[in-house]
Amino acid sequence: MSAISDTCKKRHGLRFGALLLLLLVIYTAWLIACWPGVLGQDSLAIMLEVDTHREFQANKPAFWYMYVNWLYGNSGRAEVPIGFQMLVSAVVCARILSWLGERRMWKSFAYCLFFVALAPSVVYYSSSLYSDGIYAIALSGMLFEVWRSWRLRSIDKASCLVLLTTVPFALLSRPNGVLNLVPLLALAWILSNAQRVRLGLVVLPWCFVGVYGQLTYAYTNPIGSIFPLALYETVGFLEHRPMGLWERNEPRVTQKTVKALTSTGRSLEHISQFYDHYYWDPLIFFIEGPALLELPEAAKKTVIREFFKYNLWHNLPAFAASRVNVFLYSALANGGIPDPNAAQYVLPKTKSISALNIVQWPTTPLLRQWFDMSMRYRAILWAPWVGIALIFIGCRRALTECELSDAFVVGTYAAQLAAVFTFSIAGEYRYLLAFFTAPLVLLPVLYHPASAHV
Repeated sequence: MSAISDTCKKRHGLRFGALLLLLLVIYTAWLIACWPGVLGQDSLAIMLEVDTHREFQANKPAFWYMYVNWLYGNSGRAEVPIGFQMLVSAVVCARILSWLGERRMWKSFAYCLFFVALAPSVVYYSSSLYSDGIYAIALSGMLFEVWRSWRLRSIDKASCLVLLTTVPFALLSRPNGVLNLVPLLALAWILSNAQRVRLGLVVLPWCFVGVYGQLTYAYTNPIGSIFPLALYETVGFLEHRPMGLWERNEPRVTQKTVKALTSTGRSLEHISQFYDHYYWDPLIFFIEGPALLELPEAAKKTVIREFFKYNLWHNLPAFAASRVNVFLYSALANGGIPDPNAAQYVLPKTKSISALNIVQWPTTPLLRQWFDMSMRYRAILWAPWVGIALIFIGCRRALTECELSDAFVVGTYAAQLAAVFTFSIAGEYRYLLAFFTAPLVLLPVLYHPASAHV
């Protein structure tokens, strides 16, 4: 029996190694094609925060600043943090793919390999200095290990290593990552004391790192999540309506709201000129715009209070339409995708010593054509509809089959989907990337053969 077990472990190791090598070769080829990686405005912001020792603040999660500061700040090279997150992404994908292959789930294996792990959007964001790519992959890897450990009632060494690597990115690299703590707490609840201690040794140090980061690297003017939503939608409620129905009935927004919005001297007409159906950025970032982030704290509180007290309920159809509009714009990959060549404009504004396009492989033109083709058909190749469909299928199954391990995994994605749909105020595709990569864990969870071991 031990000989059979050793043979199985050897085959599993060879399968994992082969998949990891394949992924690393393709990821590395793409990284070289856009060396030192994909850099956009958010990349510039976090690099400037590191370069200026936080005199400039990017308003990103503290852990993301700590991560970039550790790898980019100490090396001066943007490719160092990018290379590390690509390595983590390759390990997580190879881990799940080898598991699918071992259980002969070949359809799921093929889909996860070609349409997730090697999908243009995943390769692209894994090679970018944005937290969204590594967050999406890390969340899938973490939930996969939670599900396996729940079924086994124990955490093996491989799961410990994957959790140790994925937990910080899944919990701390995005503001909504705190929701992902719930399945870890649920797992701790059902484990034995010894296994609970093992889980604690993996997770608790990262929780302490997160608390330390929030206390040490607090932002002087944090944006939050409630105020952006209330501000963006309130300005949208004031958009010109030729029918003038509000004038004949009740006001669109309260007078207190109007007073708060204009408290810095900007007129409502000026503010409305910078309302965009897909982005809140013109309201706060444009130089010639109203810069509503500079509203006094009392005015911000008024905007939030009046939004929930009156403005939202008297403009509910407009609010619902706005939520669907922003979500679909994001899902169809229409916004927030920087050009792979943007590094040539970003790097000169930083203290980075990274060089552009250090080597030209024969595969570089082919990979760039592959990416350009995917961008032309991004509404199909980038859209997260499969992952979202699996979330709904999983929710329905969770209501009929009381399997808690499945329910907590699916429920985590459902909570994240509800949060993104409700609070997103920019049509950025990257906010939905976690749902694009969701099949990595949802296909094993929902279609794992009952007769096969986990």
